Amino acid sequence: MLRQCKDQALVDKETFEKNKLQLSETYEQKLAELRSKLRHEKESHSRLTMELREVRNELDDSICISKSTQELKIATEKNNDEILKRLNKEIEENNRLHTQNGQLEQQLESTKKALQEQQNEINRLERELNVIECSKNLAQSELATQQSTPYETAPGSLTELHEEGEQLRADLEAAKENENAQKTRADKLQEVVDRLEEMLAKFNEQALSHSPRKGVTCETENSRHPAPRYVSSSVGDMLEKQNEKLEDRLVAVREQMIVERQAARTANLSLWKVEKQLEEAVSEKKMIQRRMELTEDKIKKIQLEKEDALRQCKAAQNEIKLREERIRELRDEISSLKRDVTKEHRLWEKSEQERMKSKSEIFELLSNAQKLEERLAEVRQKLQQTQQKNDAILLENKRLQHELKEERLRSNSAIDASAHGQMELKNLQDNYERLKYACTITDNQLTEVESMLEAEQKRSKQHQEKLENLNKTLRKKEDTLTQLRKELSQEQTQKCASESRVQSLNAEIKECAENLATTQKKLIAQQQQLMEQTNHLYQSQERVEVLTNENLNLQAMNENHERELNLLKEENARILSEMFHAKADCERLQQELKDSLENAKELHLEIEELQEIMAEKESFYVQRDIKSEATLAQHKKLIDYLQVKVEDLSQKKKLTLAEKIFGGSAYSNTGKKENISPAAVETSILYRTLQEELRREKQRCKSLQDQIDKLKGVDQITNTTSIVRSPLKSLVKNADHSHDGSSSTEGTSSKLPLKQIQGDDKRSSGKAQAMIKSEEVLPQHRFELSLLEINPTAMVCIACDKELVAGSPYWKCRECKTVAHRKCRSDVQTQCGSASENIAVPSTSACLNDTDSLSKYSYEGKLDCIDDAATDSTSDATHEDYCGNLIFCVEMQQSEANLESLEINCAYEIEDEKIVLLGCNKGLFALHVQQPQRLMHIAGIDSVSCIAVSLPLAKAILVGACGESLFQCDFRQLLSRSQTSTSYVKNVLEASVLDLPFCNRATNEKWQLVQISNEAENALDSVTIAATSSRIVIMRYDLKQQKFAPVRALDTATPVSSILFTRLTAIVSSDKFFEIDLETCVAEEFVDMSDHSLSHITNCQPIVAIRISSQEFLLCFMECGIFVDEFGCRSRPYDLNWEYTPTGFVYREPFLYITHFQSVQVVRIQRSYTKEIANIRGIKDMDADADDSCPGLKRIYLTFYMPTLLTESGKLNVYILAIQRDTGLQQIFHLDALLAFKQKLNESLETISSMATAITAGSCATSNADCVD
Repeated sequence: MLRQCKDQALVDKETFEKNKLQLSETYEQKLAELRSKLRHEKESHSRLTMELREVRNELDDSICISKSTQELKIATEKNNDEILKRLNKEIEENNRLHTQNGQLEQQLESTKKALQEQQNEINRLERELNVIECSKNLAQSELATQQSTPYETAPGSLTELHEEGEQLRADLEAAKENENAQKTRADKLQEVVDRLEEMLAKFNEQALSHSPRKGVTCETENSRHPAPRYVSSSVGDMLEKQNEKLEDRLVAVREQMIVERQAARTANLSLWKVEKQLEEAVSEKKMIQRRMELTEDKIKKIQLEKEDALRQCKAAQNEIKLREERIRELRDEISSLKRDVTKEHRLWEKSEQERMKSKSEIFELLSNAQKLEERLAEVRQKLQQTQQKNDAILLENKRLQHELKEERLRSNSAIDASAHGQMELKNLQDNYERLKYACTITDNQLTEVESMLEAEQKRSKQHQEKLENLNKTLRKKEDTLTQLRKELSQEQTQKCASESRVQSLNAEIKECAENLATTQKKLIAQQQQLMEQTNHLYQSQERVEVLTNENLNLQAMNENHERELNLLKEENARILSEMFHAKADCERLQQELKDSLENAKELHLEIEELQEIMAEKESFYVQRDIKSEATLAQHKKLIDYLQVKVEDLSQKKKLTLAEKIFGGSAYSNTGKKENISPAAVETSILYRTLQEELRREKQRCKSLQDQIDKLKGVDQITNTTSIVRSPLKSLVKNADHSHDGSSSTEGTSSKLPLKQIQGDDKRSSGKAQAMIKSEEVLPQHRFELSLLEINPTAMVCIACDKELVAGSPYWKCRECKTVAHRKCRSDVQTQCGSASENIAVPSTSACLNDTDSLSKYSYEGKLDCIDDAATDSTSDATHEDYCGNLIFCVEMQQSEANLESLEINCAYEIEDEKIVLLGCNKGLFALHVQQPQRLMHIAGIDSVSCIAVSLPLAKAILVGACGESLFQCDFRQLLSRSQTSTSYVKNVLEASVLDLPFCNRATNEKWQLVQISNEAENALDSVTIAATSSRIVIMRYDLKQQKFAPVRALDTATPVSSILFTRLTAIVSSDKFFEIDLETCVAEEFVDMSDHSLSHITNCQPIVAIRISSQEFLLCFMECGIFVDEFGCRSRPYDLNWEYTPTGFVYREPFLYITHFQSVQVVRIQRSYTKEIANIRGIKDMDADADDSCPGLKRIYLTFYMPTLLTESGKLNVYILAIQRDTGLQQIFHLDALLAFKQKLNESLETISSMATAITAGSCATSNADCVD
């Protein structure tokens, strides 16, 4: 049979090798195809890069064209500025003309005054005419009287007639003289009115007909030079003619007054228009003045900035000089220090040589010892191999068949992967063709844009030519305006001369009137010219406005073209980004191929491991079957032996007590009935033992589940360090004084074996008492939390016999309805039930110390009494589990000088030197890992509770003096102090207290936590965050002071439990997880609460934020853990659940260490969710430690009492601090997760076998006991 099995195994191996060769050939062919495809992709990528370079060159050309267009635009803007300047000059000239117009208006006002005076004279003349008419009437009446009266005497009447004739002649001469004077005055007035009418008509741009005026003038001329007519017939005819003439004059004067009023109205309208133009010009002038003021202010500011810059340059030069001097001084100091360092370095080299010699000797001795141990191990392995070969040959056939199936599955998966890769390559080729099409489109668009730019350049040239023509016309107009100004100046001089002549020559009025007429005509002509010039100005302004509108349109067109260019640039940038993304996708695909190959290798390795585990399990099952068959055979032999003994006893007929009471016949019949079926007897024994164990486990699980459900709503959140360490002090202070001699004389190395022996003795004693305790399981209270209502009957606590306060929460048992305070629950010692209400549970001082220390802080401590039976019964099965390597044990020092024991608060590992810095209640200590008994004290700081180190800066910050202050020291000095070889020399650490003036820290507010960021690119930009119970302080490194200086303080609702630094932010856990921006020091909530799947976290208590990868974090709450990305959104669809309340977390990739009150849990976490999905699709783990709620996670539990995570060790390991149950002293363990997982997987089978053998051994023991009885 063995030969056949071997032949079959050889055949299977040959087939397997053939399949391997075929698979390798197929893989190589596929790899060759993939490499050829990659080459083609690289060639296409190079082509694309060449095309992109061409596109970039075209873009550069377009940028040059746009720059030229911008220069043309700047030139047009300059031309516009020149045109505006010229227009401003024209506006100034117009203002001058307006001033001249104002002077003319003043002259008009003076002429109006003269007209008013002449009107007054006309009124006076009218009055005189009325007087003359009255005298005429009197004369007519006198003539009538003279005709009626007879002549008395002829000579008397003749004399009277002669006298009257002479009087009348004199009156006529006087009237003639008055008429001549009035005519001259009227002529002057008419001339002035004519001038005013002409001026007003020219201002209104209306040519009025001068025909009526000419008629009037003719009449006036006729009236000026009347022919001398002498009255021949009578004086009455003369008077009538004079009256008619005066009436005609009055009518003419009235007509002139009407005409003058109309002219005044038109003049007022023209003046109103001119005033409006003046107001507009004044507003424009004000705007220009404001602009000038703004430009002057800007110039002043620029000058001031220039002066400040010059001052700063001078100050900088001075500082540079001072710094150069300081640098020279520092160089001198450095040279002197270098000399000292060289001396010290020589001494150090000598000491190092001596130390290396001693180390080499030690290493030789250790190597010899290791060689001997290896030889022993090899001999043992050879023995084991010879024993296992026979078992392994039978299982090789099955294993090879399983491997063939797996290889077929792998080949199918490889074919699927190749098909998927071909599909991806097709997609990439399609994307490449699309990108080519997009590039052609962009080329066409660029050609169109170039044509548009050329057309715009032509248009801009045409507009420039138009602007030059307009500039020429404007220059011609400016020349004409200068000529007009010269003529105006000449006219003004002539006018001044004429006015001087009028003042000097009042006699020559006629000549002056003629000169005035000529000047008035010239003025009218000039006014006409001015009106024409104003019209030209208005037209030029309109043209300028049209040109400005055209310029604005051109600018809008230019802006549109610039926008189009920007859009084209953005499209090109988008295309480039898509190209880069495609390149990144190609690289990512290559990386995924590499990762997939690596994953395949890892899967192969895992499959081999699983196959080895399967082989071991199969061998174990075979051994178990053999053992079970052996035990069954033993049972059968025992049953046969018992039957023989019973038959012998029945044959001897010895009466037993039962026969005496019930009779011999009845007993014999029952005995025969019992001994008929031996299988029932053996099943009854196993059934009893299994039933008892089931009953115990069910009762334990029920009690645990009830208390877990009830204690989930109770907040037991305090700092883990205080929770773990506060019960220790009571234990240490209340410990017995009987251990003085052993603790003071013996070291830690001598104590370790004694303690292990004591633990083994206790475990053996617990094994002996396991069966007794399992039968005596007492019913426990099932408390639930409730509120006390106001009742007349007061309720009394069962533990302290005090009344409960109304409205306060309290514990109430479900079954027996007993009541206890929230604080007194741990002190309840009565059993549940009516029969045992007044019976106290017997307890010793040794067992109460352990349970009381934990009962106030966790439900696990309250369950110690329930768990004693289970833990003691399984202590023998788990005493060989991996529980870490013991590094150090704190000794109990109770001498007169030191009444308090050493209590460890924190730690930091120096990995290169294999030294662990311990922060204790008595100061800072250095523990050498290779020499556990060597604990060096570093003086200088008392009661260190936290250590933070920055290796790039070589600085360390310690929380010391019982949390009163922060100390900063040089890490190199601290390292040298910890490496000193002499223990009797007092090592004093030089540390400085950090000044934090604006923190406003209260006296009872202690420093609890410090963390330094190591994520900054520049070490000088590193940030430190220190936390108290109610605030955090952000500090930055000050290069001048060589210290961390405070930047900002932020208040927190609850104490900060952890700080995690990223590259730009810090994640702080308080009542919530907050993300602080390290540049602005602004805090925001980190978790995205808009996600409904995270609604259950609102009432959870945060503990620690852990970085899983660069883009993923694990947020650990007291109730559960969630995976989030860098934006606070959920990254994995499941939560991590804790079976017990956690007290601390440390992540060493890929292991998550979680401490509970009585155990340490190690969870394996995948770096990414994709790997977890791959693990789910693969072969599931057959171990019981795998968790179904969290896919791809493996867990193991290590039993420790009140553990705390001290610090990290290497890449995967951790240092923890645990407490001895008996003495309450602290112990430091080193946990290796890989070794723990390996031993757990290997020993899980042994524990199962040990449990099975324990059941069979127990059944045999009970059967033997019955036989003896």
